[in-house]
Amino acid sequence: MRVHIRTFVAVALSVLAVGFTVTRATQAPDQNIKVVAGVLARLNHFANDADKKALQGIVASPTATANEKVLAQAVINVQHTAAAADKSKLEALAKDASATESVRTIAGILAGLNHTASDAQKAALAKISAG
Repeated sequence: MRVHIRTFVAVALSVLAVGFTVTRATQAPDQNIKVVAGVLARLNHFANDADKKALQGIVASPTATANEKVLAQAVINVQHTAAAADKSKLEALAKDASATESVRTIAGILAGLNHTASDAQKAALAKISAG
């Protein structure tokens, strides 16, 4: 009987862990991602002072994820294109299967940015920022 209880508990915990991972990867973007997407959708050559302040709040936040901080800092650093120091991080993040779809989308747009996002990219960013 003990083996069956242990097996049951192990299976139950595994199912919960998988369920949490799938939910996290497919859930609507959180507020930090919405802010980054909104700023990037409005961005023309570089972020304005108000947007930089909002992004700096994300970078400094103890509750922001590492991915959110990478994206926020990359937008802060944009001067017509993504900074060289940020580009490799963004390209890796765009390919990271463990990152959310929203994070991968924003990272891909940022990595290839040239002055401003395209109309199609702005539409994708608007969808993310609307959540």
